[in-house]
Amino acid sequence: MQVNFSNLMKKRIYLILLSVIVIFFSCKDDSGQFEKQLFTNEQINIALKDCLQLTSDTTLNTLCIVDTVNKKLGYSYYESEAYRIDFPAAAKPLIDTLTAYGFGDAMDTLIININYAAEKCGNKIKSEFLQPLIKKITFQNPYQILHGENSAITNYVKKNNQTEFIALLKNSILLEQFNTLKIISTWNTLQEEYYNITGKYSAIDILDSSTQQMVDGFFKLMGVWEEAVRNDPKLRGKETEWFYRVFATL
Repeated sequence: MQVNFSNLMKKRIYLILLSVIVIFFSCKDDSGQFEKQLFTNEQINIALKDCLQLTSDTTLNTLCIVDTVNKKLGYSYYESEAYRIDFPAAAKPLIDTLTAYGFGDAMDTLIININYAAEKCGNKIKSEFLQPLIKKITFQNPYQILHGENSAITNYVKKNNQTEFIALLKNSILLEQFNTLKIISTWNTLQEEYYNITGKYSAIDILDSSTQQMVDGFFKLMGVWEEAVRNDPKLRGKETEWFYRVFATL
């Protein structure tokens, strides 16, 4: 019997190729080690920092801007006033009482000035907080942050740098604007009026409350922009940069 060696070799090659394909697709890398090897921790850090740069800059240019013409931006107006800084909940008895006694316009003006003060902080927030932060920050476990929740980068910064941000605003940047607009003295006068009317003493720190709301709103919007970056490749810059290439693995 004559054996057709040509056909036999073709069958063997076919079986070998089929085996390789089956093995390749059956080897699922649940550990993520293969993907980790695509980029170094340094390269992932570069991408995360670029994302942080974009989200913080966009937030700064959205909330810390005095929009007196279009009234669509700033803490006062952006997204139907969702980020507006207001009186703390603990001040409700004071607000209700003073409104009933004719101080409503004074309190409305005070809220406008509080938000105006926050909006005026943009340049110093950038130069004294954001630029130094982005320059020095190194993300621990960058792979996990990259593949974390939609606001993982924002949450990392909030967890590790929120205290610093609050202190800088309260002791310097926002305090300067409050003093310029006489917000603290005006608030203290209103608290005195409340005492004169009710005999009840109010000692609410308007700077402390406003600072916390300002920071909460800032990180909230940063998280919104981070989620957008994670879902929209068009926001990641050039395809040749680490920012685009690393986030493409998502």
